[in-house]
Amino acid sequence: MKTFLIIIIALVVGSIALNAWILTEVTRVKSNLSEQGKKITELGASIKQGAKPVVAAAPTELQEVKISIDDDPMKGDINAPVTVVEFSDYQCPFCKRNHTTVFPQLDKEYISTGKVRYVFRDYPLAFHKKAMPAAVAANCAGEQGKYWEINDYLFENPANLEDAAYLKFAEDNGLDLAKYKECLKDDKQKQEVDKDFKDGQRYGVRGTPSFFIGKSEKGKEMTGVYVRGARPYSVFKIEIDKVLASK
Repeated sequence: MKTFLIIIIALVVGSIALNAWILTEVTRVKSNLSEQGKKITELGASIKQGAKPVVAAAPTELQEVKISIDDDPMKGDINAPVTVVEFSDYQCPFCKRNHTTVFPQLDKEYISTGKVRYVFRDYPLAFHKKAMPAAVAANCAGEQGKYWEINDYLFENPANLEDAAYLKFAEDNGLDLAKYKECLKDDKQKQEVDKDFKDGQRYGVRGTPSFFIGKSEKGKEMTGVYVRGARPYSVFKIEIDKVLASK
């Protein structure tokens, strides 16, 4: 009987202790919630008052890099005072965005008016499996004087980067199909694309599209500021006009 009473007393004491711990934890959680609520309220008040989060200031000067324009496709006057070099990937959606929204404006205001020579260099990203063959196909079309035509075609048809499409383009545009087919299999074209990619890595290219904008120089080199990503037209206009103003 005594043993039974001891067990009952122990259970009662244990229950009281457990209830006390639970009450303490509930009180602590309520306190934390209350504190978080205060912080949220304060944050809301700050936002209403127009407070802005602190962010790191953007650099005021873009990085200048000495680069080669190589013997890659060029559009515009070879003697234009400004050179823009693009490193791009035909399977990159941001490159397509640049080509369809920014490039036409650059062409109208600067390239077609003789102020800018525009150089296109290949930078096929490893995870874009169709980008390398597309770059080779473009270079092969360039061998027969149709580079900028296929450049437009590839960016306008990113879901159709296949051999059949390249051959149809060649046929529709009057290319010598036998020479074109041989060119697609020629390893020197892949080597040329690889050279562009390795040059881009040396210049610090960290994604596509990437651009270098600078004063045209004699020979195959130029010093340009590095502009990374699909930026709005205004960014290019500012940098090009800076170079034009420094003549």
